[in-house]
Amino acid sequence: MNLASLREKYNDELTHECTSWIVMPDLTGGKKMLLHKNRDSDAKRICAVRHSPEGKNGWMSVSSPTAEPTANMGINTKGLAVAMNSGDLSDGKSLGPEGLHTVEIARVLLENCDHAEAAVIRLKEIIDAKNYKHGERGSMWFIADPRKAFIAEHDMLRFAVHEVSGGFAIRANVWHYPEMILYSQRTPKELVKNHRREFAVRNEIFKTGTAYAEPVTIEKIAVASRIDTIPEDPECYPLCGKRTNSAATIAVDCEYPETLSAIYAAFGPPRFTAYLPVPAILEKFPEELADATFGDAVFARRDAGRELLPMDQLIRFEDELNQRHAAAEAKAREILRNGSPANEIKPVLLDAFQHNWEALRELSAGR
Repeated sequence: MNLASLREKYNDELTHECTSWIVMPDLTGGKKMLLHKNRDSDAKRICAVRHSPEGKNGWMSVSSPTAEPTANMGINTKGLAVAMNSGDLSDGKSLGPEGLHTVEIARVLLENCDHAEAAVIRLKEIIDAKNYKHGERGSMWFIADPRKAFIAEHDMLRFAVHEVSGGFAIRANVWHYPEMILYSQRTPKELVKNHRREFAVRNEIFKTGTAYAEPVTIEKIAVASRIDTIPEDPECYPLCGKRTNSAATIAVDCEYPETLSAIYAAFGPPRFTAYLPVPAILEKFPEELADATFGDAVFARRDAGRELLPMDQLIRFEDELNQRHAAAEAKAREILRNGSPANEIKPVLLDAFQHNWEALRELSAGR
């Protein structure tokens, strides 16, 4: 396939792209490390995955049903969060049959690494060994723990990683690092369209300007994740477009990462469902989430053009879920600060989760 043919195929792929970002604790009031991903894919089945392999870290993910558990975005029992986006087209393609797919690499990192620096080292070892398979495009990884975050950009031939020093960092399938953009085969038009998506997120989350007068919240991220038009370029693929199939904000707790972290998960296109707060200590998902039945209903609603609720009502409903989870989290934090063992907080967090799940399930069933 010549470069012109690759370009034509690649331009077609630009109609569906993931967008991910990291919000550091200095912008969340020092309480959380936030890692968000809007996932775009042809996959129309979304499920919750909880996997606890013997002798390794357990983890949870918003993913697609597969024979073996895989992670598109996830957090493990140590408070390590990982997400991956496709990167640029370059000459460093991984077209052979050998190697790990990115969802398999994410699982390796979650199961075997306790913190972000270790995950970066493990990731580089995998790429250096060329044990990587992602077709014609490179990748970008978002790796975070309670204290540090990194973004890695690479293809089959090159690898660049830098620590996120503070604030906010975003990627919309565009390499940012000088070490990598030198080899990107994007056109200016392609770059503009992807950077417009990045700007749309920044503009929504930081409406108050660069002073960051208010902490970044889960609620602000949820609003940004549902952007369905780019006003300055209506033809530009938005955050939540026709192939956006799920989204999640992973909230790594800075004080008690192993027990108070959570995933705020949209099991389907986020404009057609609500984010469900899921405590990281949850050991088993409800069957409808685990077998993708709930997600199937979200896709059916999307395909029929039916909203779960008008957007203002959906935001209010999510606020109720988040407040219930936040109240349980505050109570659990007090229990832990008083020196009680971690198992004492499980009933508190799981009771709030069960109430939230039943509220979302009941609402969805009527729609």
